[in-house]
Amino acid sequence: MEEESKSKWEGKAMVEVVGTGAEVAWAVLEDFCNIHKWISLDTCYQVDGILGQPGLIRYCASTVEEGVGAEKTTTIKWAKEKILAIDPVQRCLTYEVVENNMGFKSYVATLKVLPIEGDGCKIEWGFVSDPVEGWSCQEESKPKWEGKSVTELPGTDAEQVWTALEDFCNLHKWWPIETCYQLEGVPGQPGLIRYCASTVEEAVVGAQKTTTTIKWTKEKLLAIDPVQRCLSYEIVENNMGFKSYVATLKVLPMNGDGCKIDWGFVCDPVEGWSFQDLKLYLESSLQSMAKKIQLACSSTSTH
Repeated sequence: MEEESKSKWEGKAMVEVVGTGAEVAWAVLEDFCNIHKWISLDTCYQVDGILGQPGLIRYCASTVEEGVGAEKTTTIKWAKEKILAIDPVQRCLTYEVVENNMGFKSYVATLKVLPIEGDGCKIEWGFVSDPVEGWSCQEESKPKWEGKSVTELPGTDAEQVWTALEDFCNLHKWWPIETCYQLEGVPGQPGLIRYCASTVEEAVVGAQKTTTTIKWTKEKLLAIDPVQRCLSYEIVENNMGFKSYVATLKVLPMNGDGCKIDWGFVCDPVEGWSFQDLKLYLESSLQSMAKKIQLACSSTSTH
């Protein structure tokens, strides 16, 4: 994990829709490939995936004029955008820009429709992106911690490792925590929430004694792809100082015999931690997990 924290653009816009119920607004916005009906675009249509499901990709485009006078030219600005997660119950969806000619290197947005007191709803649109060439961000960019750890498992098949890791609510079998179990959602589907916890001893400031505390997180599965053997999740609640944390886990085959686990994360700075401390914790935990999985796979193959 040798990457340093990077500056990200992060913002949020919100608008109230008086007199329109949340369900009515959501029915309009969840129609992912018809965004041109509501936003100033020339066209939007499906190019891949299944309607209403993570993995759906839309193509959005508009014709714009650039330059002045005799040097004025017409250009088509376009983006391909992929649904990462969609939750009709919570009325929210997350998508990312996967290809474009508008200068975006990375862009992930989350759209929510929330009821308000009385008659109406509000639409909340939040995003995180790398700085975009030729654009400015009105809000002051906030520093994000971003890192990645990779560990190799020689002699262990990628499909075996993925079988262990896609079992989202049994993380305690491999990660150094005491418990992990399902709270909400459907196993193997975006929206699944797990509870992870461990008991730790902490020193009491000003006293020569320790106190026992349960450190916990609730983590929500954002996207899962068994074909590509990858998943993404976020911390939605915790008592460990995380304000935001999104991780992506991938199991990749290696040339020859074996595979590797790729674990990347983006988060706000964590109270009580340094960036280096968090990197070392994740790296050592990932190595420990890899050894446990490797041992379990080896034991299974000998029986």
